[in-house]
Amino acid sequence: MDGPTHFIEVNVTIRYIAASRLPTPWATFTMHGFEDTETGKDHVVLTLGDVDDGHPVLARVHSECLTGDALFSMRCDCGYQLQAALKRIAAAGRGALLYLRQEGRGIGLMNKIRAYQLQDDGADTVEANEALGFEADMRRYDICIPMLEHLGIAGLQLMTNNPRKVDGLKQQGVNVVERVPITAGLNPHNEHYLSTKAGKLGHMMGLEEFTLAASVDTDRRQ
Repeated sequence: MDGPTHFIEVNVTIRYIAASRLPTPWATFTMHGFEDTETGKDHVVLTLGDVDDGHPVLARVHSECLTGDALFSMRCDCGYQLQAALKRIAAAGRGALLYLRQEGRGIGLMNKIRAYQLQDDGADTVEANEALGFEADMRRYDICIPMLEHLGIAGLQLMTNNPRKVDGLKQQGVNVVERVPITAGLNPHNEHYLSTKAGKLGHMMGLEEFTLAASVDTDRRQ
């Protein structure tokens, strides 16, 4: 893993850049950087422990959410899921988190802000994307394959509530051996958003399964 790796995929070109240590409040991960030479976007994989031993790893495929991950937005559950996934991987002592630069389910940050404006006026997250001329979810999962192959990850115990993500990864050849629910961050600002994901996008969850946002906020202040 000390240099660029070439892959057989013809529709995506992922180039390995470098790896470094990344201390976090939960564990010291190894951060692996990759560049998509087709789009110019950079992606990151955080790993912990031996992930190339042939056994499935506890993992999350997390799409970038600047507002939730970095700006502490309570409109979604993205930041809460990100932290919960890292905590679970740290507790297990082994795992991987793929951080993909696919803001707003693939529509980009500025369009995401436009979608938020429509939601402020009463649209739900699906209606807002569609009003802007986008599908409800435009993320790509083929970019995961070269990164997983480079890291020697044979299979995923995938932390997600989204069956479409499971299907999308499997269609690209990713060995998803198990879906692991991840429900964190329920609050009054995202209750309708979460209900929409369950009702319109088929996410396998109920609001009664969620931990409240207050428990995550306490962790964030530490």
